[in-house]
Amino acid sequence: MNWNDLLLRMKALVFHRRTERELDEELEAHLDLQIEHGVRHGLSREEARRAALTAFGNAARVAEECRDQRGTRWLEDFTKDLQYAFRQFLKQKSFFAVAAVTLALGIGANTAIFSAVNGVLLRPLAYHDPDRLASIWCALPSRGVPRMGFALPDLRAVAGRNHSFVSVAGYYFGDINITGGTPERVLGLYASAGLFPLLGVNASLGRTFSQSEELFGSHHVVVLSHGLWMRRFGARPGAIGETIRLNSELFNIIGVMPPDFHFANSDVQLWTPMSFAAKDDMATRDNHFINAVARLKPGMSIAQSRTDLQAIARDLQHEFNENTGLDMNLSDYLTSVVGDVRPALWILLAAVGVVLLIACVNVANLLLSRASSRLRELSIRTALGAGHGRLVRQLLTEAALLGGVAACLGITLAVWLVVLIRKFGPAEIPRLRTIQIDIHVMLFTAALTMVSVVLFGVAPALDLARVQVSEALKEGGRSLTAGARTGRFRDILVIAEITLSLVLVIGAGLLVRTLQHLQHVDPGFHPDHVLTMSVSLPAAKYPESEPAKAARFYDQLMPLLEQIPGVKAAAGNTALPIADWGGWGKYFTVENHPASRLADVPMIQYREVTPHYLRALGIPLIQGRFFSDEDTGARPLVAVINESARRRFFPNENPIGKLVHPGPPESTIQKNLLPSPDFRIPRLTIVGVIGDVRHAGLWNPPQPELFVAHLQGTVKDNESSSTHMYLVIRTDSDPLRFVRAARAAVQSLDPDQPVGDIASMDQRLDDSLSGERFRLFLFSAFALLALFLAAVGVYSVMSYSVRLRMHEIGIRMALGAGVPDVLTIILRHALKLAMIGVLAGVALGLGATRLMSTLLFGVTPNDGLTFLGASLISILVIAAASLVPSLRAARTDPLRVLRAE
Repeated sequence: MNWNDLLLRMKALVFHRRTERELDEELEAHLDLQIEHGVRHGLSREEARRAALTAFGNAARVAEECRDQRGTRWLEDFTKDLQYAFRQFLKQKSFFAVAAVTLALGIGANTAIFSAVNGVLLRPLAYHDPDRLASIWCALPSRGVPRMGFALPDLRAVAGRNHSFVSVAGYYFGDINITGGTPERVLGLYASAGLFPLLGVNASLGRTFSQSEELFGSHHVVVLSHGLWMRRFGARPGAIGETIRLNSELFNIIGVMPPDFHFANSDVQLWTPMSFAAKDDMATRDNHFINAVARLKPGMSIAQSRTDLQAIARDLQHEFNENTGLDMNLSDYLTSVVGDVRPALWILLAAVGVVLLIACVNVANLLLSRASSRLRELSIRTALGAGHGRLVRQLLTEAALLGGVAACLGITLAVWLVVLIRKFGPAEIPRLRTIQIDIHVMLFTAALTMVSVVLFGVAPALDLARVQVSEALKEGGRSLTAGARTGRFRDILVIAEITLSLVLVIGAGLLVRTLQHLQHVDPGFHPDHVLTMSVSLPAAKYPESEPAKAARFYDQLMPLLEQIPGVKAAAGNTALPIADWGGWGKYFTVENHPASRLADVPMIQYREVTPHYLRALGIPLIQGRFFSDEDTGARPLVAVINESARRRFFPNENPIGKLVHPGPPESTIQKNLLPSPDFRIPRLTIVGVIGDVRHAGLWNPPQPELFVAHLQGTVKDNESSSTHMYLVIRTDSDPLRFVRAARAAVQSLDPDQPVGDIASMDQRLDDSLSGERFRLFLFSAFALLALFLAAVGVYSVMSYSVRLRMHEIGIRMALGAGVPDVLTIILRHALKLAMIGVLAGVALGLGATRLMSTLLFGVTPNDGLTFLGASLISILVIAAASLVPSLRAARTDPLRVLRAE
């Protein structure tokens, strides 16, 4: 080799990323050869050495220049690799499209679900330093009440005695009637004056209320939501300082909140101070209805604050008899906001992650299928000096190009999916309506794409880079060893696809069984043809001091509703079934069976209803009678209990005629809290037992319930003091057709009285399962997609296997093998893969489905019927995917195959 050849060789070595040591060894070897060459031509060894060193110096300078160029060559090389990859994909558009779409489905679905996880669980709340916010609540563990609101005196005690919080604020919701124009019902929030400073938010226009405006009598101020300000005041800045009539009382408008401000419930339209009169019964220790939020002091943890709260609870138990058994607890505020949806969202994200993993495996299989057509090309490049690293880089560049295109398609798909999730997602998932593709989601997608490229690109690249040059350069050559190795690897990938897809199919099956069980749960009533709406009478018109006014309103309203043509029955209830809105718990005492301690007094759900309630909802009467129009305040007080209450409190006796009262025994009440030393809470006589109604939703079992006639109302006043009622109207056709007539009936008694929360009972029942349907739809979609991708993977492997065995199949058919024999050969291999994948999927599913236990109802995580059905479905799908290449092999012309060989 002359020096010119050596210089070219050095440039090639540098181009192909050879190390400096390799370059130096190459030059030294050629230096020794050149010295020997000079000696053989008559030069002395010293002369030959000087001549060789001169030439070596020139070559070394060239080598150094090549090394200097390596720092800038990588960008040029990458550009060339990218251009080459693009040309390769243009030659195989179908392959590129299938691979890109497969990846795009996985990336898009993952991006969409992560946007929901990010928006609901991970994105910080839009308040100042939201990580320091905590939700605090009370509990009665001994009575099975894990969480309830604060009583006002207890909340004030926590605010004054704690050592953990910068500030504490309380709030509760209420329906508010807006009059002075078109009557309108809106959701309002009554809050402590310190709520807005605690959250670190200010009004966008005007101000929020002050501490002095929390005092009763000074509390007639209101802060409007941005939406209500625009709707009723046309977004006029001059609305600040005007008055608005709320619940028949005038309130001064002092502020408007920013359009993006939401707290506790996004439907809240206005905020007003939480204020109570001096002797208001709602401000006593017996009424636990106030939600509370606190801001932790710097350095205080949730655990330390919990210890502090529980110490306050123990002190209050010793000081006040009403607080016997009362405990307190807290969590970070975000946890209380997201509630029970956290496990479901994480499980959905894990499921869609499995789909992406299957997609990556599928693309890896596609790339391996493409390998045979590129062996000759890559072998020639290897023979020309390209090292394994150089080939791997080229193949990874192709994978990166494929991943980039798939990511762009995936983001487009994700944007569309996010719109659908926002529109059709269940309202029970908080903050779902605000999810979006933000910078965090884009970074997640970028990371996901890079991981995907590694998953589907590395294995095929390494396999192709190990080609045997001598075999691959032969005409039509293909290393049988490499083919067998690649075939085994592809089989492993397919087994992994079947395994993972089966786990998702099992999970979807469990959710299907859950929804089926829920749909067959007896709600305790007949929801068809029932219209529901709520009426909330303002205290200014219907004061608690005159309870007969509210009683008279509802007593007059029910006949008016029943006079509407097509209405079969109309009734009212203070708590609506399924959602349990308006219900409250009370102590429950059975005469002659009183508890000796307040901590031992059981609880019962208290309802006030009008006489035709059973007929309106179709609730069965089990024993005795229900209320009649004669059960008024002038008659003896009567009560009706449900079947759960009968089983718990009267397990072995007839409850009819028993005396009870919704309160603790007088002996457990502090004497100074009784009106007189000989005071006795009025007793109620049980006159009937009705069937259980699932007020707390289909998921939860019925609770013991006590029903009181609305005209008799609270036992303290012997007349109704309930101003809020849910109307239940049974009709003979579509219930929503009767909305206008029902509203007119209400306003015929009071023109300023709006109705709200209008829906059919079928719709409410359907909405109660919206979360389950949402999870089932997404999980089933992911499972079907995963099963489809697994079927495509099996199809590609079977096609690849058939192509490799065409010579063998031709010989077998030439020797007399028939179509059934060929089908058996191919399908045996496919079913072998399917059985291994199914067995592995069942084993993995036995552990993975336990994570879904909180999402299941009426079915165990390891339900045998679901596992069997999912396994059979997977086997059938895999067999169907294998049938096409098997039939193609069976139709092979053996003479053509053997002639080609």
